[in-house]
Amino acid sequence: MNINPWRSTSVRTALEGRSFIDIKRIHIHSLQEASEFLACYGFDVEDSTDVKELESLRLEAIELIEDELLQPSENIPVVLKNQKDVRQYLLIASDHTDINLASWSGALLRVIHTLTHSHSYLNDIYHDPIREQIFKGFDGHMHNKEGNKYLGDIKLVNFEFRTAKSRRSVAMKLMHKAENVAADIFDWIGIRFITEYRSDVIDVLAYLREQHIVTYANIKPSRSRNSLIDMDWLNGCLNKGMSVEQIRSEMQFKEFPSDDTENTEHNQFSEVSYHSVQITCRQRIKIPQPNGKNLCFYFPFEIQMMDDKSYQKTRDGLASHSEYKNRQRSAVRERVLPFLLKAKNQH
Repeated sequence: MNINPWRSTSVRTALEGRSFIDIKRIHIHSLQEASEFLACYGFDVEDSTDVKELESLRLEAIELIEDELLQPSENIPVVLKNQKDVRQYLLIASDHTDINLASWSGALLRVIHTLTHSHSYLNDIYHDPIREQIFKGFDGHMHNKEGNKYLGDIKLVNFEFRTAKSRRSVAMKLMHKAENVAADIFDWIGIRFITEYRSDVIDVLAYLREQHIVTYANIKPSRSRNSLIDMDWLNGCLNKGMSVEQIRSEMQFKEFPSDDTENTEHNQFSEVSYHSVQITCRQRIKIPQPNGKNLCFYFPFEIQMMDDKSYQKTRDGLASHSEYKNRQRSAVRERVLPFLLKAKNQH
C-alpha cells in the first residue's frame, strides 16, 4: 500500500461525509493504479466504448469550464487540453511537483466526475413517455376561455411546462450540492402556475388534490418550500372566524413569511425576494416492454406556484433567473477552481 490508510484523503472524506469534488488531493501514483481506479469507477480503459465516453466527458468538461467558469484572462494549460488519457489527469493531480498543473487537473477531474452523474438513466431512456404520462393528468383541466387561461375554473395569468434540462444545466446544479449525483435532481420535469393573487395558489393546490391530479401522499416533504403564504397568519385568521373573502383581500398585501429552511432542502442561490410555493411529487410510471409486461417506477416532478406580482419580480433584479445563475456560477467557480481565487487574493 502506497499510503498510510489512516491519512488517506478518501478514507477521511468518507468518514467526514464530504463530496469527492471537495478533496484537495488524491493519491494515484502509477498508470496501473489509475486504470484500477477507473475500473472501480466503472470505466474499463481496455474497452473502446468506455474510452470514447471518457474522451467525450473530458472535452465536455473543458468546454464547460471555459464557457461558464473562467474569466477572459484565464486559460486551461494547453498540455492538459491536449492530454487525452484521463489517467494522466489522475497522475498529475496526485503529483504536486507542478502545483499549477496539479490544480488544473483536479479541476478537470471534478467536472468530469460531475458530468458522469449529470443524467438519469430513466430520464435519458424514457423521457418522452414519462413527460406524457405526468402531463396527461393535467389534460382536460388546463384550458383557454375568452383569451384567458384556466385550471378548472381558477383563472391563471399563465402556466408553463418546463422544457428538458440540459446536461450542462444539471452539472452546474450538481456542482453546488454536497451530494453531486443525479439522484439529487428532482425537477427534470416541472410545471409552473402563475395566478392573479396569492390566495389563488391555495385554490390551485386544493384543485390538484380534489381532482386527483396530484397524489399528496407522494409529495416529498423535504422538497416542499413556501415563501409566499404566511401559514401562521392564515391559521390565525381562520381561528378568528374571518371569512374566506376577508382573508383573500388582506393576503395580497400581507408581508411574506420568513423562509423556514429547517425542514426543507433549501436552495442557497434563491434570493430572499423570490417568493413561491414549490412541491415535489412522485408519479408511478408504466413503460410497456417487449415481453408484454410493464416496467414500473416512480419519477419525480416539481410544481411551482406564485402570484403574478411575485412572478414579475423573478424577471428583474436580484430574484431574476439570470442573477440566480450568476450566484450559482460564482459558487461553482469557487468550488471547482479554488486555486484561482487563492491566487487572486495573494496579488
